[in-house]
Amino acid sequence: MQKSAQLNARNTKQGGFTLIELMIVVAIIGVLASIAVPQYQNYVGRAQATEAFTATAGLRTDIGLYFSENGNFVGYQRTGTVDNYIVNTASEIGGEYINEVTLVGGATGGFTVVFDNGVHSGSSMVIQPLISNGTTNDAPADASTSGGQITGWRCSSNSTPSIDDTYLPSACRP
Repeated sequence: MQKSAQLNARNTKQGGFTLIELMIVVAIIGVLASIAVPQYQNYVGRAQATEAFTATAGLRTDIGLYFSENGNFVGYQRTGTVDNYIVNTASEIGGEYINEVTLVGGATGGFTVVFDNGVHSGSSMVIQPLISNGTTNDAPADASTSGGQITGWRCSSNSTPSIDDTYLPSACRP
């Protein structure tokens, strides 16, 4: 009987984690969190900038239509003293992070998106068409642009605070 009593005493020993083991697990979680939080912030910044590019898809279509009809961007903002239909399209664009969209003018075909919320609050992003014709390939449009076709869009930020290039949508990164 004494043998069986001793076996039962050994089998009823309580199990669990030691303080050291718990501290190691907490340290590992801390290291993983220190890596994950900055990556999440980068993801959020890219998503908010991409919203601007996506929300302006209709405006980019109107600008492309104007260019295909006229061969340049002269007058894309105004026809005489009246705002062009493109200005109306730009003024109607909104989003969770977008404050306003305005045309750049100067026969560039570009427009500016101003952010009022989120990571890029107070910053702006300029989106400009890239033109390919017989003499240039994927060059930003200017007053001398004549003919060709829009081959893509270039995003940039020249505001203060500036939007870092890593946040710009991959579809229009310089």
